[in-house]
Amino acid sequence: MKYYKLTGSNWTKKIMPHLSNEAVVNTLVSDFNKFTMGRWNEPFTRGMLPCKFEGHDWHLGRKGRRPRFWDYCKHEACHWLVNFSLCLAMLAVPRRPWRIITSKAHSTVWDGAETLFEFNFNAMGISADECFQLAHKRELKPGTYLTTYLTIPYYEL
Repeated sequence: MKYYKLTGSNWTKKIMPHLSNEAVVNTLVSDFNKFTMGRWNEPFTRGMLPCKFEGHDWHLGRKGRRPRFWDYCKHEACHWLVNFSLCLAMLAVPRRPWRIITSKAHSTVWDGAETLFEFNFNAMGISADECFQLAHKRELKPGTYLTTYLTIPYYEL
């Protein structure tokens, strides 16, 4: 398994042009708002980035320039970011049959072969093999979104 490269010319030429796409933005806002409202009763609106809500220190101590795709990462929010990733993958690399694989532990986007379109685990330094193994319990049909719900507040965990 390998991760689709989310940096360099892939970021600027294949991904960035789609970050303002209405479907991409609406998917991100709709799903991630369920995470932020459920967790902290704080809305997630257009123009906001998931990294604004990061409270985990996975990024501390990393050397070098911070990759721009980290703006779309949030620890423990993979299930509320996976539809955004799928929508973006289908636009950025349209010839692949991207689909969501999911489990209680993790959700990610897979091309059905050897590539994951993954923000969180990629940024956190978790191998693509481990990412795949954690998520590959249920496989949705290519292009099918995962149903998301309001998450549970921290004080109820």
